[in-house]
Parts: sequence; structure tokens; C-alpha cells
Amino acid sequence: MKYLANNDVATEELISVFKSVGWNKDPQDILQAFKNSYYVTAYDEEKLVGFARAISDGYYYTSIFDMIVRPQYQKKGIAKQLMKRLLKKFQGSYFFLSYTPGNRDFYAKCGFEDLPSGMWIERGRSFKMDVDKL
Repeated sequence: MKYLANNDVATEELISVFKSVGWNKDPQDILQAFKNSYYVTAYDEEKLVGFARAISDGYYYTSIFDMIVRPQYQKKGIAKQLMKRLLKKFQGSYFFLSYTPGNRDFYAKCGFEDLPSGMWIERGRSFKMDVDKL
């Protein structure tokens, strides 16, 4: 397995990995998200098999997003290697993430703990918000 950071990767390859786990993402949204993130990719030969991305201020806070490995490559330590690379890159900061159902145990094994509080505004709702009325 070959791991690279912030390498050139085609949007179609990223979309293919998202689709492999049943996530449908808009290619333009993905392109912008990856342009504005630090990311690590995993390759089997020349095939993109997984990735993880983070957004960080480089000191206090790091949020981890889109930790995805193609189903046929799961349970082989690839996600763990992706996570290790993100944790090492931003070591010393507070790390935050949200996860899809069924993945909590993986993140707990990586050292994450549940928080007693947290909130979010879903992306679709944020487009409809009248922020001026807050």
C-alpha cells in the first residue's frame, strides 16, 4: 500500500471511492472540499482505495472528515494508517470528528472519546437559514 499526502488526485477517483460505500457526492463539492483540506490517500498499485481529510488551524483545532476505504480493502489496517498520518501531522491539537453509524469503535481504538456536548447545522438547512434573523 502506498500513502501520499495532498497529492494530485482526479475528482472521478474520489467520487468512485465515495460511491463504493454508498455515498453520493457532487463532484464540484468534492473538488472544493479537497482543495481546502489536508488529505492523505491510500493506493494499491495505481488504484485509489481510500482517503481521509482534515481541516486544521495547525495549532489548536483539527477536524477529520471523509475517512473512507473501499469495502474490499476494509479490515486491512488502511484506515488506521490514514488516521495515524493525520494524527501525526497535527499532533498536539484538539481533534474532532463525526462518524457514520457503526464506526464508533474504530475511532475509539484510535484514541477518540465521546463528548458530552456538540451541535451542528446540517448543510442543506444552512442554505435555507435567514442568518440576519438570528
